[in-house]
Amino acid sequence: MKQRGRKSASSLTIAPSIELERRMPPPAELTDYQASIWQQVTATKPADWFQADTNQLLIAYCDHASRKAVLKQQLDTFDPEWLKDEPGMQRYSKLLDMEEKQTRTLSALSRSMRLTQQSRYDHKTAHTTDKKKPAGVLPWQG
Repeated sequence: MKQRGRKSASSLTIAPSIELERRMPPPAELTDYQASIWQQVTATKPADWFQADTNQLLIAYCDHASRKAVLKQQLDTFDPEWLKDEPGMQRYSKLLDMEEKQTRTLSALSRSMRLTQQSRYDHKTAHTTDKKKPAGVLPWQG
């Protein structure tokens, strides 16, 4: 039951104990880039979302995300002129296949760790939320 009347000065000066949020730091085995991915992902969830039992999934996610970034860089710098001969076509095709595999793996790991939008809503809630969104640019967004 709540205390009636005014609160005493002493009760107002005592700060409630607040447990600090402690996020798991990136493992030492990760590269700097993978560690930054780790920190970005863990920052999107509550501090207790990732436990020791999901470490390996998150490490794999960071690993695959960094590999996908390397493949994306290769594809972004691929010269269309190279597509005119067979070796260039084969290289391009191989890069696309590898990137697709990384994307599928990232998607599966994301679902396993419940990182996707799909895990935040059931189909009814998602539909209702989508219907409530205004179409187009809002007036204050210019």
